Amino acid sequence: MPVNNNKQKKIAVIGSGISGISASYFLSSKYQVHLYEKNNYLGGHTRTVKISKDNNLPIDTGFIVFNNKNYPDLSKFFEYLNIKTLNSDMSFAVSDILTDVEYSGKNINTLFSQYKNLFNLKYIKMIFEINRFYKLCKRTKIHSIDNKITINEFLNNNGFSIYLRNLHIYPLISSIWSTNQIDVAKFPLILFLNFFNNHDLFNFKNRPQWKFLNGGSNSYIKKIISYNKFNYSLNTNVEKIIRSNQQIKIINNHEVQTYDYLVIATHADQALQLIQNPTEDEKNILSNFIYTTNRAYLHSDPTMMPKNKKTWSSWNFIKNFENDKSFTLTYWMNNLQKLKTKKDYFVTINPNIIPKNTYDETIFTHPKFDLRTNESQSKLKKLQGVKNTFFCGAYHGFGFHEDGIQSAVFVVKKLGVDIPWRRSENFYNRLQY
Repeated sequence: MPVNNNKQKKIAVIGSGISGISASYFLSSKYQVHLYEKNNYLGGHTRTVKISKDNNLPIDTGFIVFNNKNYPDLSKFFEYLNIKTLNSDMSFAVSDILTDVEYSGKNINTLFSQYKNLFNLKYIKMIFEINRFYKLCKRTKIHSIDNKITINEFLNNNGFSIYLRNLHIYPLISSIWSTNQIDVAKFPLILFLNFFNNHDLFNFKNRPQWKFLNGGSNSYIKKIISYNKFNYSLNTNVEKIIRSNQQIKIINNHEVQTYDYLVIATHADQALQLIQNPTEDEKNILSNFIYTTNRAYLHSDPTMMPKNKKTWSSWNFIKNFENDKSFTLTYWMNNLQKLKTKKDYFVTINPNIIPKNTYDETIFTHPKFDLRTNESQSKLKKLQGVKNTFFCGAYHGFGFHEDGIQSAVFVVKKLGVDIPWRRSENFYNRLQY
């Protein structure tokens, strides 16, 4: 993988998720870049699996969808790379095994896919409560909210039922942020309102059109690699980072590589572990970001879906635990990616049993959002450039691909490189800086 050796300054980028790989791509126009990745592939949560027994059918197991309105940098990046996208479906269903209640929000028929719910007073009340809750959230002024209020406190203060929480609000938050039902109650209200308002999720109509990448999400990774703009190392577990005398030393397997600048595009906790002698600000800020691990299975076992096929949706929250220490979510990949096959494929997160006919299994790590992380996000800007070190990652925002690339764009611009589509500052910013 050749690079331009005439470039004077060298940059090490740690982590090849959307933040690291996009930063590497753009920084390589001005710097000599080396990207370090501990996995055996580039892309982080961009992970496409091919089903060999089904004509190498590509199915995404991590990053799947985006939309143009709420993912402006990501959308422009895909356009810039000339990546083909297609329209997706983002329907949502809940199946509570314990109470035997199932529904989907696609239409009135799926809302009452179980006819018995026409006579379920709690369920009927929940339908009206959803409408009241959405209207209240749309009226609530973000600037007037105490940053320390949780979603549970907001629901208590406004008299919403436990039934609504357990059958609608908590499953929604849990599904979007890969959060268990206990931690969901502690979710920061301001983050929830910001995200739902910006994504028009409080509207029953006129929501953004979601899209997926034709041929799998890793198509953009392949395109970036094909340009040979930077060097990269796979299966490389960086052991230690030493910063001294305006130099960055990357230590791996007792070998030392020296750089002028460092971009850490890992999770916050990993970044803190890598740096030898972190500054007080780095310790105080990065230590506030906590992560949870979730196991994902790609399979074709329909028992991981709602019992009534009429209820089947793209996102299916399965509530089947007597305690709420975990959550189960099944993506119906045929519906999300318009798969050209007669067989149904699913990706299930944290199933209570291992699905039958499993083709792939992996572990993803997601940021856990609480009041501490919400407060710490606004302080991340203080870390940028100190000791020639820059930080980026989805934890800088809502935890999604757009947040990752926006944090990378901030770093790239700080290092003096222009982003082609960012000619003005009039751009939807999802970060707190």
